[in-house]
Parts: sequence; C-alpha cells; structure tokens
Amino acid sequence: MLRKGNLEKVLKKLERSCGADISAIVSRSGRPIAWNMPDEAVIESFATLSATIMGASEVIYRGLNREVPKKIIIESEGGTSIVTSISPKMLLIALSTTHDKSFLTGIDEAIETIKDLLSREEEN
Repeated sequence: MLRKGNLEKVLKKLERSCGADISAIVSRSGRPIAWNMPDEAVIESFATLSATIMGASEVIYRGLNREVPKKIIIESEGGTSIVTSISPKMLLIALSTTHDKSFLTGIDEAIETIKDLLSREEEN
C-alpha cells in the first residue's frame, strides 16, 4: 500500500494549488487512508459519510441500469464538495470554499498523480 506521507503531500499540494481546505483519501468502506484537515475535524465521520454518499449514488445508478458515477459534486452557499473515484478501492474527497473551475481541475490533476504513485508502488 502507498505510503501515507506521499498521499498527504498530494493533498497538501491540492490545498495550495486550488484551495481544497479539507481533503482525504479513503477506502470505499470509509476507512481514512490519508488526510489534510483542521485538527478539530473528525476524520472518521468525514470519511465514512463521504464513502456512504458515493456508495448510495452507485446503488441508485445501478438500480436504474446506468453507468455508476465517477464523481459527485455537491454545492452549497459555502463552497463545493467533491467525492470522486481514484480506483476500485479508493476515493478522494475534497472541500473548498470556492465554486471555481480550478478546483475541479486540481482534483483531476491530484487523481492522476495518485494513480501514478499507485502504479509505481505496484511495480515495486
């Protein structure tokens, strides 16, 4: 499994590059793997509930005989939240106070970086 420190570097870069003030990589079952969040945030609840959002959406789409979502975007007055698939086993969740397109672009770039790290890890 990928070292937590490498994943946390990707999340820190996501914060710097596009304003993801809270982000995490979690298993599909909601187990936290790596995160970048304020100390007062509860990572376990954040991870579990975010994975539940993705899982519930996949059930809905399968029930309608549709392709399951790869990304879920939730917008509020206070910003944007994205839950997106990294692999069959992992999700990336990120929140930003903006509605800026650079946030979406930053998420896509982070996913590619994480996939590259995963493929290198598998080679070793």
